Amino acid sequence: MNLITFDRVDKTFHQGFGRKTTILENISFNIQQGEFVILRGENGAGKSTILNLALGLLKPSSGEVKLMTRSPEDSSSKLKVGVVLQDTQVPPNAKVTELVELWRSYYPDALSTEEVLNKVNLKGKEDLDASGLSGGQKQRLYFALALVGNPELLILDEPTRNLDDKGYEEFWQQIKLCHQAGITILMVTNNKSDWQELESLATREITLHKHSEAPSSGQIAEKMLQSNSSNSQPNFNTPESASLLPAFIGQLRFEIQQLLRTPVFLVMTLALVAFLPLLKQLGIQGNAAIESMVSICGLTLFTVVIDRLGKRVAVERAEKWLKLLKVTCLPPYIHIAAKIATSLLICTISVLLAFILGHWQLGINASFGLWANLFLVLVVGIIPFAILGLTFGYLLNPKSADSILGLSLIIIPVACGAFTFPMPNYLQDAITLLPFYHYKESILWAAGLDYDKQIFLHLLWLIWATVVFSAIALWSYRREQAVQ
Repeated sequence: MNLITFDRVDKTFHQGFGRKTTILENISFNIQQGEFVILRGENGAGKSTILNLALGLLKPSSGEVKLMTRSPEDSSSKLKVGVVLQDTQVPPNAKVTELVELWRSYYPDALSTEEVLNKVNLKGKEDLDASGLSGGQKQRLYFALALVGNPELLILDEPTRNLDDKGYEEFWQQIKLCHQAGITILMVTNNKSDWQELESLATREITLHKHSEAPSSGQIAEKMLQSNSSNSQPNFNTPESASLLPAFIGQLRFEIQQLLRTPVFLVMTLALVAFLPLLKQLGIQGNAAIESMVSICGLTLFTVVIDRLGKRVAVERAEKWLKLLKVTCLPPYIHIAAKIATSLLICTISVLLAFILGHWQLGINASFGLWANLFLVLVVGIIPFAILGLTFGYLLNPKSADSILGLSLIIIPVACGAFTFPMPNYLQDAITLLPFYHYKESILWAAGLDYDKQIFLHLLWLIWATVVFSAIALWSYRREQAVQ
């Protein structure tokens, strides 16, 4: 049974202005169940490109790649795959045990946290900040995450770097146990010390030549080292899909934990609502203050879902956290749903705080039905824009995301039609086609204020925007640049 298949694969990177660089050309090889394969090659030969193609982080320019008999872009293809990559990072403020528990929520047949930490000798380090671990301890953590899902295939890219002598010895003990259990292993290593261990373990060696220096026979050269000598051959029985509810709950819990550990983010967001009592100083009180209150609510919610959420995702891309998530079996829509749910939680708190201040400080005495309708429209209606903010985080260059998303908070009120100033008729017509305008009109309806009497049209536009933005978000999550 082939667990990894490359069939006449080419990979060319386009670098703008018509320039392109070919890294791989006509690459074909298979990795069968139970094998221990070494991938060798000079720096720049394309070893990391092959691993990224095998894991669905990159798409081939031509040819076909299969992982566990499926497309590697399908998250279910990684249900029984454990991965250690070089260029990834764990987020700040996350504890070791929290990361292991998060990974466990993704996999239906996960090992226990205690068992995994014992395997890599991180017992006693559970409550340490993962980003503050030493280089060797962090490498042990990455190996622990690779083992969490009880894998049938391990893909390891320089797994022994930064390990001290004890960690190195323990790593190879675990690798030998994995091989004896029939786990298939694909390893890339430039550590000369590893070759002494590999002599008795590796069954095949694949050498990858640079495209510009490849012989006439091609970039790939294979050599059998020994027959497959693993003592056990597990049944190849990959589950059809991840357990979606545990994965969502685990991801949501982790997102909330990260949020609570960044109090400055929360305080700065909720501080916008604190401007409400200032309306009293301006003489805006009673039910006449409802329009001003909902305007501040709208600005706060757009700040949360466009500016803050987009920037947060862009930072996660820059820190390579998103890349680490994408080599797991976590479905993209679960990641998106957890991000949206976290943002909606902040929006809910912001709106409730605004309502309390509006009643207490501004003397707004509205009926329960009005408060309820206004709450639902504000919070539920912001969902398509939360998805849009997430999409911006996936699409924008992390270096420019801060300024672009900040600028969007100036553009959005205009897109809502909140400001009236002379403009051509075609621009006024264009504004009515934007979902921002329909969100504003829906809020005016819920608040009992004057609106254009087309509430069903506005709600249909918001539903349509949710569907369209969701499709764009899924595409942007999967695209190559999201992890580069």
